[in-house]
Amino acid sequence: MGKEYDKYCHFVFVCNGKDCCKSGAKDIQKQFSKELKEKGLKASARVIKTKCTGRCKEAPVAIVGQHWLTRVKENQIPAIVDGLVLQKA
Repeated sequence: MGKEYDKYCHFVFVCNGKDCCKSGAKDIQKQFSKELKEKGLKASARVIKTKCTGRCKEAPVAIVGQHWLTRVKENQIPAIVDGLVLQKA
């Protein structure tokens, strides 16, 4: 990755393919950003929207570290950040 990404320790990739967008991917992306900011991780974590990941039937899809998350709901995001991001911070 380029130098602008060297400062980040954590990445959350949110699929923005057609089916994921229909299933709320943009709201999922915003919620991840909000949660990371609230937990004081804004400087070390980055949310990145991706093109289609090919898992359309499981939309919306997010990737946190090595974990593929499917059918993600906004109310799950605090627990996802606590379990997959904060444990590695």
